[in-house]
Amino acid sequence: MRNLLSVALFLALAATPAQQTTPASHFDGNSWWAHVKFLADDSLEGRNTGSEGLRKAQAYAVEQLQKAGLEPAGVNGFYQPVRFTQFQVDESKSSLALVSNGQAKPLSFADDGFISSRSTRASVNLTAPLVFVGYGLKIPEKNLD
Repeated sequence: MRNLLSVALFLALAATPAQQTTPASHFDGNSWWAHVKFLADDSLEGRNTGSEGLRKAQAYAVEQLQKAGLEPAGVNGFYQPVRFTQFQVDESKSSLALVSNGQAKPLSFADDGFISSRSTRASVNLTAPLVFVGYGLKIPEKNLD
């Protein structure tokens, strides 16, 4: 009888759901916004690949991950290798122009436009309509409108 009572008590306790607790959040709107402000700050210079600004952003991200108690993983801890495909335009063999009604208006690289592609082909001819509606920014001190 005692064994039967022990088994019944065990089953009753096992069937009782564990008390649900809401995990405490370490983040709130203010801390989230502080991260955004830091990562978007001009001092990071756009965080371009290989730049000092990117190194600062990486160090900041690692610091935040460590503060959150996360452990590094992978082949290089918090810093993981990423493969990039290199793309280089030979400007002496390339041209950039706007053509309208058979009239070509040559453009200069860097000042008037740039070439970027994910194509692996050596040569690409492209004919397409062009519409420029601005940068979507209005910052007079940066001459953007």
